[in-house]
Amino acid sequence: MRRNYIILLIALFYSILGFSQEASQESIVSQKPRPTPALPIDSTFVTYNHFSFDSIFLNTNKVIDTLTFHASNHEILERCNTVFSTLSNTGLAHKSMRFNYLKQIGFDMNLPAFSTYLQNEQNLVSYQSVLPYSEIRYVMTSGDKEQHLNFKFGRQFTPRLSVSFAINSDYSPGSFRNNKSQNNYIWFNTRYITESQRYGFTAYFYRNKLETQENGGIVNDENYTSHTETDNSVIGTNLYDASNFVTTLGAGLEHYFNLLPQTKQIKIEEETASPLSTDSLNIDSLLFTNDSISDSIAVHYETQTRKFTLGRLCHQFNYQRNKLIYNESSPSVAFYLPFDTLFNISKSTDSIYVHAFRNTLKWSSLGYQKYNDDIPFYLYAGMTHGFYNLKQYDYFEDSTLSIKHYNQLSINGGVIVNLFKSTRITGQAELITLGYQIGDFDIKGQWKQFLGTSSKNLGVATFDVEVKRQSASWFEERFYSNHFRWENDFNAATYLDFNLKYQYKNYSVGIKQTSISNYIYFGTDARPAQFDGMFSIREAYMSFYQKLWRFEMEGFACVQKASNEEVLHLPLFLGRLKVAYSQPVFRKAATLQPSLTVQYFTKYLADAYMPATRTFYLQNEVEIGNYPFIDFAVSIKVKKADIFVSYSNMFLLSGNYDAFIAPHYPMRGSKVFFGVNWRLFN
Repeated sequence: MRRNYIILLIALFYSILGFSQEASQESIVSQKPRPTPALPIDSTFVTYNHFSFDSIFLNTNKVIDTLTFHASNHEILERCNTVFSTLSNTGLAHKSMRFNYLKQIGFDMNLPAFSTYLQNEQNLVSYQSVLPYSEIRYVMTSGDKEQHLNFKFGRQFTPRLSVSFAINSDYSPGSFRNNKSQNNYIWFNTRYITESQRYGFTAYFYRNKLETQENGGIVNDENYTSHTETDNSVIGTNLYDASNFVTTLGAGLEHYFNLLPQTKQIKIEEETASPLSTDSLNIDSLLFTNDSISDSIAVHYETQTRKFTLGRLCHQFNYQRNKLIYNESSPSVAFYLPFDTLFNISKSTDSIYVHAFRNTLKWSSLGYQKYNDDIPFYLYAGMTHGFYNLKQYDYFEDSTLSIKHYNQLSINGGVIVNLFKSTRITGQAELITLGYQIGDFDIKGQWKQFLGTSSKNLGVATFDVEVKRQSASWFEERFYSNHFRWENDFNAATYLDFNLKYQYKNYSVGIKQTSISNYIYFGTDARPAQFDGMFSIREAYMSFYQKLWRFEMEGFACVQKASNEEVLHLPLFLGRLKVAYSQPVFRKAATLQPSLTVQYFTKYLADAYMPATRTFYLQNEVEIGNYPFIDFAVSIKVKKADIFVSYSNMFLLSGNYDAFIAPHYPMRGSKVFFGVNWRLFN
């Protein structure tokens, strides 16, 4: 609690420090008078983009969501178009119920079970606004001291120097025994571009610290579904003193150099009038020399902007360290008996350290120009070298179980072509040419067709295709711990993905098929396994947002089916719908908005969770689903502040407690949340 107040005070100090500075001659707010623009500029309009420079010049900016409609979405998992299988509390391991294989080729540094809560170089952003931008978000619950605090800050100190950072602290004790989670992170990035724009530099740093208690689920589901015991903390769980400790730390930089300067000097020669008078012409005056001719021609130079450049060179350096520790003071409990024999029956202290060093050198056709729409043509090519160090260690035994070193070299390239202002074709490819996982590749292509005319928009159709060869990860190949040990020699898996989507304004529908050969998964023994044949997953999906008068509605839904349900379990249908109504109050000085959110998925054999390996695995005994999770919220918007009160999982009031979100893990119980989201500008 005290730590949260300290973080809040630090955040407020930085925001006040940013606001208190006067606009200088180099500030984005000019001191010189300017003519009034035809359209007023919204000084509170904030955009953001990825920290890399390509995102600026490729016009990939996104707008900060300031809708009151989304203010009460206090759980980060609610912001994704999917439903997650979770573990009875926020901040714990989770897995999407919607099939989406997001792993990239190359050495695997991802932590799928915690990916949504962890910051890394892939999701760091840079805020862009006319005025210094700060946002504070605080959420708490009644009774169990759950608290969430988030602070964001972005400032453009000069037109060429900007800084962005965020601080986050989540604490939730959970309602079940040994179910607490605590997630803290901080990230920072800065960007500088020289006045000539020939050179630019950006750097970042992030650190995640995630501490989760692991209870292995409740022992007897009927103890919860019968509701004979109203206090969830006394319901028996499989584990009492197990925990996972995850920290990830990363730092990196990127800089570019344009091969040619932005401007060039053009030599201009002009003839000048002769200084000689016709009245004084004589024979001597007709004797010209080279010097006299050159003196009659004026020479000057003009500065012109280049229409074509030779592109730019870009270098990136990335460092990442993952630290994973699993502690268990009672490893011989019945929960682990079906699995491997224990090395140590008194205590588990399994640790994994992974260090990654990556260097990327890339040439691209980007120059100095920034495009308001889309770039007409873009081409890049480069190579990446990675060095990785992996160590598995047992603190209790003070012994190193395994040490591995990996080297990897890959080449990559991509292209964007825009034709006739209506067709956009993109492609990118990567191939591992040397070292670890040699021969793996990933090829992606997209055709985007804008339909209609500029005056009559008929939407856009997008067709995506991806083919990928991916070897088993280091974790799937070899693992040593007190509870699990395996060594595998899997064949590389191949993926072929087709996705056709049509979007009109805020409505989209699509169909998708993924075919997989040599699929690697975690079987019923919680160990990696491989299916040697081929199977496919088909999906139809839709999403929408609609505002009609004072009503707002947003939702998504998908229907999916796997041709082989022995190795992949998916719910047939899942979706979420939110409906809200806005009412001006206090003489239109504020807006009151009640809302109702319903989340649902059909019954299926959801994957079980293994804390000792931080993975989800197949199980064929317990079905969950066919239960509506309903949240009710009331938000009020006052100027730039959104204040809300919400009541979660209110369907429990019906007396039906079949509310499981993972096998042996009930959904979070009914509770009241209080929250405020306050955006600050100078």
